[in-house]
Amino acid sequence: METRHIQLERFSPMVITAGFAVAVLIGTLAWQATRSWREPTEEIRVAITEQTKKLDSNNDIRWQRALEGGLAGDGNEGDVLNDPDGLSNIADNVLGTLVGSYVAMKDAGTYTPAQGNRVAETVSSDLRANISYRIYGTSDIKTDPDASLSRMLAYRSDLRIALEPLLENRSYELDIFASYIDTGDEAHLAELRHMAERYRTATENVLKVVVPENALTHQLDILNALSEFEMVLEKMATYANDPFAAAALLRTFSGAEVNMLTSFDALAGYFREHVRS
Repeated sequence: METRHIQLERFSPMVITAGFAVAVLIGTLAWQATRSWREPTEEIRVAITEQTKKLDSNNDIRWQRALEGGLAGDGNEGDVLNDPDGLSNIADNVLGTLVGSYVAMKDAGTYTPAQGNRVAETVSSDLRANISYRIYGTSDIKTDPDASLSRMLAYRSDLRIALEPLLENRSYELDIFASYIDTGDEAHLAELRHMAERYRTATENVLKVVVPENALTHQLDILNALSEFEMVLEKMATYANDPFAAAALLRTFSGAEVNMLTSFDALAGYFREHVRS
């Protein structure tokens, strides 16, 4: 995991840039959408006004919820099975919120470009995807009551072997994703999926490691962090062509990455503490 720290330093400006790119993307698409929705129906007005109220009151907006009233017969009935997290709903919810804000401000005579930008920035800062992934518990892990230094060293060695598949991920995941966005070359998505598979393999390997009882919490943390990160990469590859879902997943990627690094840093602290004791 030391290499990843170096990569984080190298690519941290890209993570910051991604945040600005999300705001620009949402703002641009929002105002393009308002030109095509010149005469929204009363049904749309009601639905998006509710979203606007939530936006103005800082209540959480469920970006991944199914559209109110449903769209029976639109050919997407299988999405609940194929997309249990509702990532494909993000675009409609974001556009509905933005266009709803635009319509509400126009009706009230309060719309200005600055107000429009404020709404887009608020949506951008709130947008994030929640994804499902396997969460491991204590019953999934085999433990050993031996807390000796030699047992800890054996555990550390076992973990290094278990994590070896990650050494094959020689590029930064966000760099691969950005390359696809820039070029449209499907090979980059294939590589992102291969990287996710290596995280899955590493997770399965770590799950087989017998853990000293006093390291159980750390083991659970790294298992769940790896499980989350693998699923984020898989979703990024799946929804790379959906700009709103992709933007939301970039935020999720950032949080999952922090969780993974934090868990490994804490584990490293455990090893240092036991070497000194």
